[in-house]
Amino acid sequence: MFKWLSKSKKNHFHVTAREYRLVWMAIAGLMLVAMAFVWSNIRLVGLAYEYEALNETHQTLLRENHLLRVEWESLRSLDRIRLLARSEIGLREPTSGQIVTIFLKK
Repeated sequence: MFKWLSKSKKNHFHVTAREYRLVWMAIAGLMLVAMAFVWSNIRLVGLAYEYEALNETHQTLLRENHLLRVEWESLRSLDRIRLLARSEIGLREPTSGQIVTIFLKK
């Protein structure tokens, strides 16, 4: 009953070996392009996460640097040094007779 249908299908969809290879090569090429596109996007997302982590670390280090600079300046303060010299070491201001000025010849 359907003999004419199977014959027409066979003749209509006949593909040579060369065409078959060409189709598979095209499919393989498209798959490679699609995989390259997906890989590049995955790589981009990974780099974005890495950038954010490094940026957060950078901001933390900048804050710590600022705090250390403030502490360094407070430790270098002349008023603090004078107070420590008087209270801790027992130094006092020199009298006028203890100050000697030396002039150097050039």
